[in-house]
Amino acid sequence: MTEFKTVDLSRFTTWGIGGPSRAAFPGNDDELASVVEYLENTSIPWTVLGRGSNTLAPSEGWDGVVIVLSGEYQRFRFRGTSLAAGGGAPLPSMAGAACSLGLDGLVFAVGIPGSAGGAVFMNAGAYGSSLSDVVREVTFLSRAGELHTLAMEQCGFAYRKSRFQEGAPVVITQVVMDLSRCDGGPGILRERASQVLSLRRAKFPLGVPNAGSVFKRPVDGPPPGRLIEDCGLKGLAVGGAMVSHVHANFIENRGGATSGDVIRLMELVHHRVLQRTGYDLLREVELLGER
Repeated sequence: MTEFKTVDLSRFTTWGIGGPSRAAFPGNDDELASVVEYLENTSIPWTVLGRGSNTLAPSEGWDGVVIVLSGEYQRFRFRGTSLAAGGGAPLPSMAGAACSLGLDGLVFAVGIPGSAGGAVFMNAGAYGSSLSDVVREVTFLSRAGELHTLAMEQCGFAYRKSRFQEGAPVVITQVVMDLSRCDGGPGILRERASQVLSLRRAKFPLGVPNAGSVFKRPVDGPPPGRLIEDCGLKGLAVGGAMVSHVHANFIENRGGATSGDVIRLMELVHHRVLQRTGYDLLREVELLGER
């Protein structure tokens, strides 16, 4: 019998929103395969929760199981210019370590509070760079409990998209990336990383609970934050959720926000932007359990 813990999902998301759910914390491939096999055989809904930096969890809780990758999955290692990371490895730590070793390719990620697996899932990116720029291959566990490895070209990467968002859930267990030596060495990369972090502090509401960008940028369109701001929606609030005054594509939990507050606010923003500009904003944030 697979053992599960009851957790408060608000502790596992950067929005600080979410009710009770069962959780599993596998630390290696054998444990993970056992968990997935049990969940599939019992038809219990499940999903993978990384750092919770792009996830809205239901305030009423979820009658499923969240898989939180632990143990080996939170480690990463370098071999030459190659970086192998477990699916639960913290992206900022990986990016910082790469800079310290004089390896270029992940500077853009120093301030993105996600996991390696979550970053692959969403093809996370910033400042004109994306994870797909450096990915060599991705290993995942299927619902049948089988490990598969895909080359970057097979991952279906596009803007904030990958093939892992389609169809039945899988668990990204490892990512291998190809970085490059920086001619200027660690010093140059640390300076660039510091600049990226300064930009993020100036542009984003990092001091309050949020989940990063709420909407994706429209194809051939302006940034969603500009569209939302031009519609005069900064400061628009529903319950404890508010469109940030710092960056309009962020929704802040200003205290006591529920998942319902956030969903209603997202719907209002989407409707008004569509009505006034014609742009149909697509949500970037994942709703836990919707797949």
